[in-house]
Amino acid sequence: MTEQIDMLDQEVAERVSSHQEDIEPLDSIPGIATRMAEQILSEIGTNVKEQFPSAAHMCSWAQCWK
Repeated sequence: MTEQIDMLDQEVAERVSSHQEDIEPLDSIPGIATRMAEQILSEIGTNVKEQFPSAAHMCSWAQCWK
C-alpha cells in the first residue's frame, strides 16, 4: 500500500509541476498545505476569472460541494 501511495504522490507531483506558480500562493495561506493547494487547483483550475465570472459565483459553486 505504501508503494502505491508513493507512486500516486509522484504522479501528482509530475502533473502539477508546471503549475507551481499557482500552488505556492495557495500553499502560503495558513491551514492550506501543499496537498490541499493541489486539490484546490485541480477543482477550480488555473484560470479562475474565466471559470467564474465573479467571487459570488465561485462561492455559490463551492457551496454546492459542502
